[in-house]
Amino acid sequence: MKELKQRLTGFFEKKWALPALCWIVAVLLWTCAGLWNWAQDSFARSQGRLSEQAVTVQEFILAELDAGENGAVISSQDGSVSGQLVTVGGDPQMILENLDGRVVRTLSYKAEFDGTPREMCLYYTTSPVEPYSQDRRVFPEVRADGTYVYTLPRKNISALRLDPCSPDENKQVGITFADGVLSLNAADTLPGGADYLLPDWYELFCLVLLPALAAAALSWLAAVVKKLKIWKRK
Repeated sequence: MKELKQRLTGFFEKKWALPALCWIVAVLLWTCAGLWNWAQDSFARSQGRLSEQAVTVQEFILAELDAGENGAVISSQDGSVSGQLVTVGGDPQMILENLDGRVVRTLSYKAEFDGTPREMCLYYTTSPVEPYSQDRRVFPEVRADGTYVYTLPRKNISALRLDPCSPDENKQVGITFADGVLSLNAADTLPGGADYLLPDWYELFCLVLLPALAAAALSWLAAVVKKLKIWKRK
């Protein structure tokens, strides 16, 4: 026991020991969180609660949005179907309240705008009585193929409110949704395999920075404790 204590003391006397320990702990916690998320998603899939689902424009409650000249769902010349909406106010909204206990990780769609959409965001609530708030919203990732992908936090989502655009004052914006549908949990927007363990650039930045800050704080705290002990002995 005494030998182990001496080894630990010698280890922590090295300048790099505390930062290295903090980084190791951070990686272990990250790995555990990734495995936990994978287990949650696997269980939800086995229950049929996490699956891809197409939601038509008509299934949304519309606010300050109206059907375009050809209606909310129109047939184009090539026979495909598109959903077309026109803003009639400054705060257009598409509300989806009935999620039927589904686990929702992403909402995605392809859309064309005949004007500048400006801010686009997706609000969510975690209970039926919870109001929509700016603290609970996400912004889209725009992919190379023009798909807008909103990734929701890993919470129990009760309702969604899509604000597809924010038109300039006294201006209308026409929105045409490809195929007239939006997708919940599209397969190509969900993590799979190693994705649960691989951080994005922001998460990698946090994994590098936060353990270093924790090590600095612990080092400062250890120095303060050491000074206090010396002061008490005097």
